[in-house]
Amino acid sequence: MKINRLAPWGMALILLATAVFPLNVLAQTQPPDEITPQDTSYTVFLPMVRRSSTTTTPTPTPRPTIIPNPQLGNIIDHTSPPLYDQIPPEYLRAAEQIRFYYFDRSVGQNISEGLDCLASSSWASSPSSCRRYYTDSSLTDFKVYTTNDRNIPAVILFPGGNDRSNIRFEFYMADYWYSDVQNFVTRYPSLASQWDIISLKHNYLHVGEDSSIARDYFNPNYNGYNIYDILELEARYPNKTFVYWTSSLARNAGTSVSESFNNQMRQWARDNNKILLDIADILSHTPDGQECRNSQGYAIICREYTTESSGGHLGSVSAGKLQVAKAIWILLAQLAGWQGP
Repeated sequence: MKINRLAPWGMALILLATAVFPLNVLAQTQPPDEITPQDTSYTVFLPMVRRSSTTTTPTPTPRPTIIPNPQLGNIIDHTSPPLYDQIPPEYLRAAEQIRFYYFDRSVGQNISEGLDCLASSSWASSPSSCRRYYTDSSLTDFKVYTTNDRNIPAVILFPGGNDRSNIRFEFYMADYWYSDVQNFVTRYPSLASQWDIISLKHNYLHVGEDSSIARDYFNPNYNGYNIYDILELEARYPNKTFVYWTSSLARNAGTSVSESFNNQMRQWARDNNKILLDIADILSHTPDGQECRNSQGYAIICREYTTESSGGHLGSVSAGKLQVAKAIWILLAQLAGWQGP
């Protein structure tokens, strides 16, 4: 199966495969904090994409944009999860045939658990970890909801039945963000024949105030691994779909670096017509759309999505992992041809 990359005129028609690969999510434990390079200065780079002159472009076929949002273009953001309930069944079935592989660490595992929740035959039969949420607006006590409860929070409800057999998560823990990129670039050729989309998400430990990611990720003069190595993969695999992510967030990890890196990623995606899963935007907005920021004005994960006072894992309450899992299905449904409501 081949999924054509987006072009300014829209997406090329996707051929859906019939092969189904078994789920094989790698087990993990919560990782310790890591030390990132001591460097608090950075420069913002917003380069244009370097294109290979040797790649051939398939015959264009008119396609919808990735998300019906004219301001954000191809970005899946906090406005997207409500669209999940509007995806027609035939497009969900088509989306299930797209083979999606992503690298991350603990938050990626939480997202994979959210995908497992949506794969349950029904909400009522899903694991208790899928039905946990706060009991009142104080966001202190939480419990497992059942069908016997009245006023079940809408943010943890879902119909179930999404086969995620073709979505696989691989846990990879690196000391530095550029090691994540190196692993992704190195592993990509061995995975390309089996998967239609292979992507990398950076975690909140890599966007701390002492990280160099905001300075070097989009820097064309940087000597290490960064965005340009991924763009070289795009040139080598023109018939693959590349999906980019903003970083995950934590309660204490809202920094000038996280703000700069995520804003650069959003602007780069807009300028270069790239597909972006804006997980930072999703997790820094409450289910009703209110923005969550710290006293310094930097985006942080909302309390609705984590019970941690300093971290940002999505396990204790279910809303965060469900929001991101729904966003992934929205992305895949639109790649499969859904034009939105």
